[in-house]
Formats: sequence, C-alpha cells, structure tokens
Amino acid sequence: MNKNTARDLLAKVLDDMEKKASEMKIQGVGVACFLDKNSVVDWIGEMKVVETPYNIKEGWNLVAIAWSKAGEVIASSANSGNPKRKKIMGELGFVGGAYAECDEYKLAFAFSGATSEEDLEVAEYGIAQFKGYAKEAK
Repeated sequence: MNKNTARDLLAKVLDDMEKKASEMKIQGVGVACFLDKNSVVDWIGEMKVVETPYNIKEGWNLVAIAWSKAGEVIASSANSGNPKRKKIMGELGFVGGAYAECDEYKLAFAFSGATSEEDLEVAEYGIAQFKGYAKEAK
C-alpha cells in the first residue's frame, strides 16, 4: 500500500471513529498510525479531535494522552496500559491504545477522552474499519 493510500484510509477511519464516539456520546481525540513491520521510523499517523482536545475541568490534555498511547502501542506491539509491562519514559500507561497487524503493517490506534474501556472500544473499532478498507483496496 502506498503512503497516499494509507493516509486516505487513516483519514476515513478517523471519520468512522468520530461517528462511533458520537454514537457512544463521548468526546476526545482519536489517533491512527500505520507502520511497516520492518521499520520503527517510517510512521504515517493522523489525528482527529472529537468535540474537544482537552478536559480542562479534570486537567487532561487528550492530544498528549492519545499520542502517548499510540507510542506505547508501537514500542510494545501490544495494547497500551498493560500493568505487567514496565513503562518507559514518555509513556503514561493508559488503556485505550490498540495494536494489530494487517498484511505487512503494524497498526496503532488510540482514543482518549472517556473511560479506559470506551477509549479501547473506539480504538479497536478503528482497527477493524482499517482492516476492512485495506482488504477492499487490494
């Protein structure tokens, strides 16, 4: 898959994640990243704000948290927030980042703004959507 196609799919999936979050009546920030399995430096990532990028009342920067979840997902090749894994500097350890592989690619999707379970549900929904669109694109 070329980079332009990947970016287009990520943008489409983020729109789907926004709709899913709206249906769930939650808001926050969605992140979708795509990376060749043999690389750690050639990320393609996109972000979408769903209503708000922060929660001032509780003191949360949802953009920073969502990207931290994606970074943890790529570093660990697993969902974020695993209590058995020692966090490395820069990681916050929050649940809500989802990992998957699709063909020769790693996928790191995250959502931040709701409960951990809701965040993870939106992230996993995004991965399922991406896989479906990637299959159609072949």
